[in-house]
Amino acid sequence: MNQNLWNVIQTLLEKNSVGMSELALAKENLSPEVFSAFVEYMQNGLQANGDQWV
Repeated sequence: MNQNLWNVIQTLLEKNSVGMSELALAKENLSPEVFSAFVEYMQNGLQANGDQWV
């Protein structure tokens, strides 16, 4: 797994919620391709659970 992606995931797991500042941090630390895939994965997973994505 991409080390930067792992670091972002670990940071997000420590948060109670994911907002714009967390997404900005993720975007800053990931390549455009990895960030795009991450956002798509999160959107699909949250929609499957009925949760709202920022």
